[in-house]
Order: sequence, then C-alpha cells, then structure tokens
Amino acid sequence: LEFKLLDEQTPVEQALAGRVPETSEILYQRRVDKETKVERRQPHVVQKRTLLTGAELTRAEVQADPNSPGNWQVAIEFTATGARIFGDVTEQNVGRHLAIVLDGNLYSAPRINERIPGGRAVITGQFTVEEARDLAIVLRAGALPAPVAILEERTVGPSLGADSIRQGMIAILGSGVVVFVFMLLYYRLSGLIADVALVLNLVILLACMAAFGATLTLPGIAGIALTIGMAVDTNVLIFERIREELRLGKTPRAAIDAGFHRALRTVIDTHLTVMVTAAILYNFGTGPVKGFAVSLFVGLAASLFTAYFFTRLLFDILYMGRRKVQAISI
Repeated sequence: LEFKLLDEQTPVEQALAGRVPETSEILYQRRVDKETKVERRQPHVVQKRTLLTGAELTRAEVQADPNSPGNWQVAIEFTATGARIFGDVTEQNVGRHLAIVLDGNLYSAPRINERIPGGRAVITGQFTVEEARDLAIVLRAGALPAPVAILEERTVGPSLGADSIRQGMIAILGSGVVVFVFMLLYYRLSGLIADVALVLNLVILLACMAAFGATLTLPGIAGIALTIGMAVDTNVLIFERIREELRLGKTPRAAIDAGFHRALRTVIDTHLTVMVTAAILYNFGTGPVKGFAVSLFVGLAASLFTAYFFTRLLFDILYMGRRKVQAISI
C-alpha cells in the first residue's frame, strides 16, 4: 500500500498519448456506475514518488458521515512516525489529491483540504457503505507486512478441463454398466428392479444439481460415483435380508415384508452417517471439496428414497397382489 500525489500538471490525454514525465506514471481506478452497474477503468497520472506506505497505517474503519446523512466515510490512523510524515505531506499539499495505491491499482484519490496533525484523518466522498467497506479492506490489507510470493503457478486450458470431465463421465458410464449387468445376473428380476431404482436416483441427483445451478466438476463426478455404490449397497442389504428370510422358510410375501423392515434401520444408519460427513465437508471445505459434498449429499438423499421406498413399491406391485406367489426372482 502506497500513498502518492496525483500529477495534476500533466493532462491525462497527454499521458495516454505517450508523453508521460519521467517522474510520473499512469495508474487506473476501477469505477462502477451506480445506476447501470457498468464497470470502467479511469486513468490517472500519478507521481512515482511514494510519500507514505501501509507499514505506517494502524487502523482503517468504516463510519457514518456526520456531515452527509446516508453517506459513509473511512477513518484512518497512522503510527507516530506515520503521523509526522502525514502531517508534513498534508501541510505542503493542501488542495492537491493524495492517491491510495495498492499493487499498482489506484483505489481512491481524496483531496487534501487542510493540514492534518495527530495522524488521524477521514476519507470522504459520498461513499455507499459497500464502497467505504471496500476501501477500508484495501487499506487494512495493504498495511499487512507479509509480502505475496508466488510459490507455484499452473494454467489449465479449457481443452484439458473438458477432457478430464469427459474421461470422468466415461468412468461413470463404464462403472454404471458393470453394476447394472452384475445386479441383473446375480439378482435376476430383483436386480432389474434395483437397476430401475438406480436410474431414478441418478435422474433425481442431476435434476437437483441443475436446479441448484451447480457445475459438473471432477469432485462432483466422484460424488456421483460414490452415490452409485451406496445405492447398490442398499439394495444388496435388502436383497440379502430377503434371502435370509426365505431360507428360514417364510413365504415370499412374508420374506419381503421382513426383509425391508429389518434392513431399514441399517440403511438409514449408513446413509445418515455419510450425509453428516458430507455436511461437515461442505461446511469446512473449499470449492472442489464443496462440490463433492453437494453431489454426495443430494445423491444419498435420493438413494435413501429410491433404493428403499421406490424399490419396495415395485416389489409390492409384482409380488404383493391378489395372486398367489410361489417364488421370488432373487
């Protein structure tokens, strides 16, 4: 963070034409129209000499402007050394503009109205509360003594990102086909019911993500893959419980009732445990982790509905009617 004087002797048009004094430079200020919200960059000619740095700034706070109701101002305070320098600068440059510069960008250029002793000043300018807060954040951030060092920089082109998404979708489809075939061969008609429920699960998951406006990322694809596994695992638990009831000699209808009833608690426990984990990941994680958590949480909620309630509905339609059922295709 640096405080510099504007070069008010050099017209901006002359500087933009390439005739900039050696002691000055062109810096740009970001301006947003309050009505149209259109952003533009306004050029300023600023002297290169730094009069004061953020190292001497101790405080920057947003306050209501007592002289202009509805507007806001930023109160700043300097160290003892900064107060002395600031007092000299304001005394020698009354009527001129003092630019506030951070990382080569000009954020504000308030006019010096009078000498300011004591190291305390206010920056006014009919700011909204958002504009005043942004300026205070810039001042506080510039006062931090820690420099920014780039340790690693990577550029991922759109083609590489698209290729990663494509490969992830291929992996999802491949694993889905394997799961579909396995359930169909191992559990026969019941496996087909589980496959239909799994398709409905994916439809609900993708519909929810579309409603949320979520972007499909690699972590999100990983969450979908885990959802498929959890949904199939739920059906396996239910089907194996039904098989156990059949081996105990129960009728098909009684075995279905007992299988679903006794598997319900286990199904709810496993889903709630993972959903709580997904909620914690979303709360404490960053962007990619949150994407994984959202897809996993929504997928598990859909899985709990489709793998238990929707599957039970299909079993009731096939086996719980008036006709007598001799065996279950499981």
